[in-house]
Parts: sequence; C-alpha cells; structure tokens
Amino acid sequence: MTSYVVTGLLSGAAYGLLAMGFVLVYKGTRTFNLAHGEIGGAGVYAAWVLLDRMPVLGAALVGVAVAALVATAMERLLVRRVSNQGPLAGMAVTLGAGLSLAYGEALLFGNNIKTFPSPVGRGSFHIGSATVTAPRLAAIVALAVSAAGLALLLRRTRLGLSMRAVTSDAGLARLSGVAVDRSRGLTWALAGALSGTAAVLLASVFTFHPLSMTLVMVRALAAALLGGLTSLSGAAMGGLAIGVAESLVVSRVAEAGAVDAVIFVMILATLLARPQGLLGAREA
Repeated sequence: MTSYVVTGLLSGAAYGLLAMGFVLVYKGTRTFNLAHGEIGGAGVYAAWVLLDRMPVLGAALVGVAVAALVATAMERLLVRRVSNQGPLAGMAVTLGAGLSLAYGEALLFGNNIKTFPSPVGRGSFHIGSATVTAPRLAAIVALAVSAAGLALLLRRTRLGLSMRAVTSDAGLARLSGVAVDRSRGLTWALAGALSGTAAVLLASVFTFHPLSMTLVMVRALAAALLGGLTSLSGAAMGGLAIGVAESLVVSRVAEAGAVDAVIFVMILATLLARPQGLLGAREA
C-alpha cells in the first residue's frame, strides 16, 4: 500500500503543477485555458530538438522558457482579442490553439512515441517498498517550490499585488494605474512555465507524443476542480489526491476506464458538497 501511495504522490505532483497553472490563468483572466497542456507539450518538443546541441538540463530549461513564451503569445495574439466576448469565446480560442499546436507537432515530428532523458539524473532511493526515482522526486520538489514561490509573489511583492488587483476588478485596477495587460501577460507566462515544467518531468518518466499532454490535462483539470478553481494550494492538493487515487485504483482494478470512473465520482461528490471545491472561495 505504501508503495502505491508514494507512487501516486509523485505522479500527482505533476498533475498539481499543471492544475496550478490552469488555476492561475483562471484567477487572473477568467479564462478556461484548454490549451494549457499542449503549451507544455510545445516546450517538451523544443527541448527534445535541442538535445543534440546542449546538455539535457539546459535543453529542459529552454523548453520551459519556450512554453512560457508560447503562453504569452497566445494570450496577446488570441485571448486578448476575445476577452470582452465572454468565457465561451476564450474556451473556443484556446481549444483551437491547443489542437493546432498538437497537430503542428505531428506534422513536424511525426506521431511516433518519443522519450526524453531525465534532466536531474536517474538516481533512486527507497521508502519502504516504494522506489523513488530522481525525476519523480523532482516533481514533488517543483510542486513545493512553485506553490511557495507563487504564494510569496502574490502576497509579498508589488507585482503580486497588481496581479491580485487585476483579478479582483480589472477596470478599477486600470483606473488605479495598474498595467493590466502586462499583469495578464505575466500570469500566462507563469502558467506556461508551470505547464512546461510538468511536461518535461512527465516526459522524462514516461514518454510523449502529440496530444499526450492533452490527455494528462484531463487529470490536471480534475485536480483543479477538486481543489477549487480559485485556490492554488487547492490545485496542488487536488493533483496529489488524483495521483494517489489513480495509483490505488490501478493496483486493484484491471478494467479499462476504472480510474476515470473513480476520479469522476470524486469530483462529483466534492462539487455536490462544495461547489467551489475543497479549498476554493465562493464567488459573488
């Protein structure tokens, strides 16, 4: 049992990273970014292309930066143009952008499954009967550092206060002298970096292909809904919970679709009891 819980926590950390990025964009711009997973996928492919030209860690860092740039460009060139047309417009634009990224990757690099070397090595140690590898441990560390860093940024810095002001009332924030567009761009860039980090770590543990991050994003969206769409800490905890549930179900049930059914029941029960999620705040 311990090994499955540990494995679930390590996988859930990557889901939590993705979920935090999704929540960050939703909090900051009220956009359901359905391209969030494929933004990270673009970063993985950029890193993979650079493997022959630089060390693995350097390629991974460039991949994270590319994901941040793709997210920023998407917000500036697409989402910003439909920001006054309601949430459905944003969903449609990001869905189309995400599918375009995935099929663009397929055209450029093919549909075959690819592997990515670990940027943090292949060392491992044991916790009871569970084996913890360096890439999986890196996901936990990345989740903890990202959660703490975002909390400090939003609560302790002037830039974070500006981002929170835009989240509360963009019109009033603009009248108060806050650079609303710059704040939104930074929000998307940070979310893109989180997606890129999660994608690189997942690719170094498993494999990747076009649309692989869209499939993972289903888990991350479930984590965001479970924890609350307005809570970054809730998204992180939701990711860990989804990861543990997935690992335990896989260990005991062989039928295909069992994991998805359990996750659906978890979300349904949570939303019936607390529509705002476990840690989310009620919206007026």
